[in-house]
Amino acid sequence: MLGLSTRLLDEMKEGTMRRGRATRQLDLGYPDSSLALQTRLGNGVRAGDRAPDAPLRGAGGQPTRLFSLFRGPHWTLLGFEAGRPAIAPRPHLRVHIVGPRGDVVDGCGHFRDAYGLSPGEWVLVRPDGYVGAIVGAGGIPALERYLAEAGVTALGWRARSVSGSK
Repeated sequence: MLGLSTRLLDEMKEGTMRRGRATRQLDLGYPDSSLALQTRLGNGVRAGDRAPDAPLRGAGGQPTRLFSLFRGPHWTLLGFEAGRPAIAPRPHLRVHIVGPRGDVVDGCGHFRDAYGLSPGEWVLVRPDGYVGAIVGAGGIPALERYLAEAGVTALGWRARSVSGSK
């Protein structure tokens, strides 16, 4: 980042500054961060990458985009051709099922191609637009822990005080 800033300042002084892909920082990723949970290996996006957009259709056939689902200060959990998750409801978490029987449909395979998920797998997108977690159906307990550690607590769950009392 410091190197990029120095280069841009030098270019500005010379009157040759051009903003390109590097200045938009859309290629930044955090795959080795503690904020990234990935319990399955596969092709496509990885936990820590910026979540890609894809055109979709709502269950009623209306066109929409993934970025529309991500818009706002909430977390987004996407299940690819999955049943409703065994994950506790939480404020600030929106759950969508992508598939023919889901609330969003990937008719042309753009979501499948970008995310590389297999049926039954889940991707969690953080409010900043980065993929926080990618898990298979057996990874739901790890996803529950990840959300709790991130402060996205289940409804009805009360944090314990330091003394351990409720």
